[in-house]
Amino acid sequence: MSTSHVSVREAFRGASRLAAIALTLGCGAPEDTAPGACPTVTAISAVSAEARAVLGLASRYPADTMMASRAEEIRRSQRARRAAAWEVVARVLAPVRVEASTPVADATVPRFRTWYDRDDVVRVFQRAFEQLGPEGRAAHGPFREDALDEAFGWNTRFVHTLDFWPSSRWSGYVGSLLDRPTLAGAPGIRRIAMSPDAVRHVVSSYAEVLRCVEDGPPAAFVDGPAESSQRLAREPFVLPRCATQAFGPYFVASGASMVARVEGDGAAGVTLRVLDGAGVARCSSSGDRGCTLSGPGAFRVTVAATGSAARAVLEVRHTEPSASVAGCLRGVFPVSAAAVSMEWRRSDLGQPLPDYDTSAAAMSRRLAMASPSWGAGDRVAAPTDDSIYTAFAAGAVFQLAGMHIRTRELDRWVHITLWWSSEPDTDFGADRPASVRALGAPWDFYKMCVVTDFDEGDPDPDGGFASDAPTLAASLRAVHEGHGGPSWCSNPYIDNAPGLVRSNCIGCHQHAMTGVRAEASVQDNVRYPAAGRRQVRNNFPADQLWGLEANDSIASIFAETATWWGVASRR
Repeated sequence: MSTSHVSVREAFRGASRLAAIALTLGCGAPEDTAPGACPTVTAISAVSAEARAVLGLASRYPADTMMASRAEEIRRSQRARRAAAWEVVARVLAPVRVEASTPVADATVPRFRTWYDRDDVVRVFQRAFEQLGPEGRAAHGPFREDALDEAFGWNTRFVHTLDFWPSSRWSGYVGSLLDRPTLAGAPGIRRIAMSPDAVRHVVSSYAEVLRCVEDGPPAAFVDGPAESSQRLAREPFVLPRCATQAFGPYFVASGASMVARVEGDGAAGVTLRVLDGAGVARCSSSGDRGCTLSGPGAFRVTVAATGSAARAVLEVRHTEPSASVAGCLRGVFPVSAAAVSMEWRRSDLGQPLPDYDTSAAAMSRRLAMASPSWGAGDRVAAPTDDSIYTAFAAGAVFQLAGMHIRTRELDRWVHITLWWSSEPDTDFGADRPASVRALGAPWDFYKMCVVTDFDEGDPDPDGGFASDAPTLAASLRAVHEGHGGPSWCSNPYIDNAPGLVRSNCIGCHQHAMTGVRAEASVQDNVRYPAAGRRQVRNNFPADQLWGLEANDSIASIFAETATWWGVASRR
């Protein structure tokens, strides 16, 4: 056994003990809610090393790189906004095959169930940080891209480096995944998960995160726009001689530029072309030299192995002015960054699931209360496995009552929330499109709301649904506070703390990594107007990701790891 493996295991186990303690303390402060907001049994376990080996590398979120071109339409139209949000939902829920061969035929899980949680982040970061060596660690040096590739791959194989996981135990574990609920439970009943590109950005930003931990949060306002350099894609490819592969399209806005380049051995022997929307080649170059183009436009990239077979990585980046500043990260998150937070309810103890009425009459009544709240539910239900996403884990049965989905396809993020309902085709589920219905049960039992900005930009309180979805139009009208008023989106299962029935998600998320607690932004209407929904800063230190600070405390893990290595180096 090598010294490096001993070191990373010791650091990993220490951090894992901290993670286990945090996970057993109850719901705490979920990424999207104030502390104490979750009323009953929730998350109890995370992605274990063996589960990660079953899942393999997390499935990259296939972001709609064209959405930014419709940002203004989406801001001004609830109908366009909801249509875009439902397509995000379809991409997040799409089935993805797991890496390991299990007894379940066509073994798949929803894409978000392959994503990384805190334990994954701990393992990937500690592996990459160890590989920096003494000088790199002391200087908080940057991670090479290929070193991060190696760390993510190592994370999927970590279980096989552990002495207490011999091949016989591994075979028995994989063989125990006998049915879909058991397979669904393999990723653990975790609360928060992030897409691969979101985790990569967080880990790559560790030096900036440590600086903020040491110096405190930056100022709330920064003069002038920031410049954002984002990765649009990092795609490994293997090509036999004379073969070609296409990637994209990648949308590049006016005033922005795009750089496409091939990395790895043999990059010089790869021919790289960038084509515009009409299929006209705008640039042709060797892969190692790459291509740079200015927007606007939707571009596709092709790579061709002209001289010999090629195994390499295509990296596509773009740079553009950004309305947001992320003072504690290495720039804002890339467009393919996404995160989910989940509300699980245990269902094998005979306790019914509360069911919420979100009709116009019910929403008007709730919002008119002196102390608005979702309450304990309007009725109770006992959904079956085919009508609610169900997972068997840690010897218990859990049902997914609700989830927040956030993607970086727009500058202010796309903030979506789903909640289970016994009447799924009314009000906030009345416009469910074919792409989501095609996923089948249980996903056709969830309703949805979405915001993309602090203020409501649609002057039509019906959101354009009066003629074809009248129950949705009526509920939108009930929560509409006027054109230019604060936007609305709230989840009855997740946003159940006092005041959060008036939430819009984005108002709370602006305070991530600022030292302002989520509950304060809801309760202090002097400093944080409209129940915390208004914008009060343009410097979002964590680019609206609570996981760095609250609950997951990833920033603390970074600091503890750096300290551990500092102590270890002086022995």
